[in-house]
Amino acid sequence: MKLLAKPIDAMVVFRAGNGQPRPYKFKIEENGEKITVFVDQIIYSHKSRVCGAENILYECQSTINGQERRFELKYFCSRCEWQLYKM
Repeated sequence: MKLLAKPIDAMVVFRAGNGQPRPYKFKIEENGEKITVFVDQIIYSHKSRVCGAENILYECQSTINGQERRFELKYFCSRCEWQLYKM
């Protein structure tokens, strides 16, 4: 996977009980066109703290342009921001 660390617009779902956001879909620009990627499967998620800032890393899998692809999304809790971290 290639490190991108690119900010994205994401739609998330909050489940009752744990309060942790789960990515549902996001938009990226690929080959000059904007596409919407639905998150088909979350393989794992991991909370961490870097320089005092809490973040959650999600390893996911989806079908993008007819191909199964794995990618990582990162959520920064203090800033409420999403990144396409690796693809």
